[in-house]
Amino acid sequence: LLRGPFSVASLLRACSRLEIHPAQVAPRSHAAHAVSMIAALAVNALLPGAPPPQTTATRRGLLGGFAALVAAPAASHAVSARTGLSSVFTGEYDDPQHPGCLRSIKVGGAPMLPSGRRSRNPQAAIAGVDSACDARPEASAVWKLTGSVAESGESIAIDFSPKGGPKDLLGVWEGDGIKFPDGNKWTKVPNGTPSRRPASLATLNSD
Repeated sequence: LLRGPFSVASLLRACSRLEIHPAQVAPRSHAAHAVSMIAALAVNALLPGAPPPQTTATRRGLLGGFAALVAAPAASHAVSARTGLSSVFTGEYDDPQHPGCLRSIKVGGAPMLPSGRRSRNPQAAIAGVDSACDARPEASAVWKLTGSVAESGESIAIDFSPKGGPKDLLGVWEGDGIKFPDGNKWTKVPNGTPSRRPASLATLNSD
């Protein structure tokens, strides 16, 4: 970080004294303006006799650009929830508590909220079978649940209440599958498990 004559405070104080030339504003980003002006201010600080830098940005634009530079590293590490096959949760799994049984998750779009805005949490459709898993199950044997993927894309909350379980059981993505609070882990099967689907469920994208 900047220290001494190049401290953030001294640069901001210098920005407040800059002459403003709105007519000369160039169509560049706030961040680009900030980089240019910070460099000019640094040179001016090293050479006290040098003329003050002529800015092509307004004070507001320069300060906004400086804020953008500070926020950039955090934004670069942001993770957004994905949908469809691009979501890590979409796929079919092995459940050690129900060997050979269907476990399917499909992540769809985010629903609309009562406020009219779209939720940041994509919805998921979960399907499975709990018994007679040595053969293709009948469609009537498949249970269906709903879930919600966290905005970070790193966890999923599944409503198991239709099966007598918790309403929002949290599953966290861990390496190659979903880890649940009781220690059980659904391990994702790379190529899916088509033989575990009912004949009417031809593909993972089928309803």
